[in-house]
Amino acid sequence: MYINDVIRQVRSYYPSEYDTDEMYIWCDEVSSMLIVEDRHTYRRMTLPVSDDGSFLLPEGVDMENIVYVISGGTVVNKEDMREYGNRKFYVKGLNGKVVYNPVRRPVSVEVDYLVPYQPIRRVRYHGGVTLDKENSELRIDVCEFIAGDTVRLTMGDETIEQLPVLGIRYDDGYILSVPLGSLDLMTETKSDQGLIVRVVTDLTVCPPPFDSMYTDYILAKINMYQRDMESYNQFMTAFNSRLAAYKRWIISRMPKGEGRFKNWW
Repeated sequence: MYINDVIRQVRSYYPSEYDTDEMYIWCDEVSSMLIVEDRHTYRRMTLPVSDDGSFLLPEGVDMENIVYVISGGTVVNKEDMREYGNRKFYVKGLNGKVVYNPVRRPVSVEVDYLVPYQPIRRVRYHGGVTLDKENSELRIDVCEFIAGDTVRLTMGDETIEQLPVLGIRYDDGYILSVPLGSLDLMTETKSDQGLIVRVVTDLTVCPPPFDSMYTDYILAKINMYQRDMESYNQFMTAFNSRLAAYKRWIISRMPKGEGRFKNWW
């Protein structure tokens, strides 16, 4: 189900004073919980190693997301700087000795990591917009959009509701490429107060019939903030029931890692 369909359902069942952005945040809470706890996705990237032996993790990936670092065909244990690459010896009555373990610096390393959850991107641009109808391009000053986004463009009294962004480049400003002919109906070609908003096209993390947990969770949050705890408990019970059913369903279907004993020979 699309996230916007979830919000439309909620408003149909229970009209409230809470706006779309607040409901997006609550949808993020459900999605991030499922991604982090249950629906794990892993990726492998090859990263270059700098002269000092360090390398940059992929954007948004923290140390807790790292599963393996593979250097020269060897798995490097995940340790902090107190332990990494050193061996310590202790003899009774003497101070501890450290033997540094020099390793050959690799050109690159492979990193296996748990893909972190990416929140719903609520991107909005308000400022100067210039249209190039002949080349089907928009020029703006600041850009947080990415290729593949669908945006809503407003200039004066004219609006295009669904405008796919095919590509973005920089040439003394950000230039967004859109489908040929999609700007032909716009009469204005330049505006200092143009508005471009990303249309949220995100899906729920879980498929039907489990996606109804998003609706239950948002309804529970609304009733919690309205201090209607009886209704809150009812919706949370429905949410937890659907969540438990989803966990049972996904356990037998998600790929599993290799299982083995440690220190057994």
